[in-house]
Amino acid sequence: MLLLLLDADVIIDLHRLAIWGQITKDHKVHIPSIVLHKEVYYYEDNNGIRHYIDLEKEIEVTINELSCTAEELLSFKNEFDRVFQEELHDGEKEALILLQKKDDLVLCTCDHAAIKALALLDLSDQAISFESMLKKAGINKKLEFKHTEKRFKKILSESSIMKIQGRGLKKSTD
Repeated sequence: MLLLLLDADVIIDLHRLAIWGQITKDHKVHIPSIVLHKEVYYYEDNNGIRHYIDLEKEIEVTINELSCTAEELLSFKNEFDRVFQEELHDGEKEALILLQKKDDLVLCTCDHAAIKALALLDLSDQAISFESMLKKAGINKKLEFKHTEKRFKKILSESSIMKIQGRGLKKSTD
């Protein structure tokens, strides 16, 4: 069983694929407070029909809410250069802060910027692709490219090069 920390895109896609219940049954699921209250509202099915997602009733039942302080968010944002700062959403920032604080959590995200930040912050070992998460739960689904392990690893690799080149993180002024 994994101690999962889920980003908004993953929660929405798990609902859209009708496998949310399987993941919450097989793993201990944590959700950043910002994602839980400000980023997950609904998903659209293949016919464009909106289906609302109500996670409030699942708190302390099938999911756990985790949060950080406003000061931690501000301080965290300042770790990145100006160009990269704007790429990350607040929910992803909170998730990355939580990963730094709790090394037993594993983040699942499909967001390009969040995956890049994982490598920049040396948190790649605390992350899992959507595809790998499903495999660990014994779920076999046809997935979009954004969910694949191949894409996830490619972004991590590219971001590791960014870090070596001194891009993404704010330069130290020591």
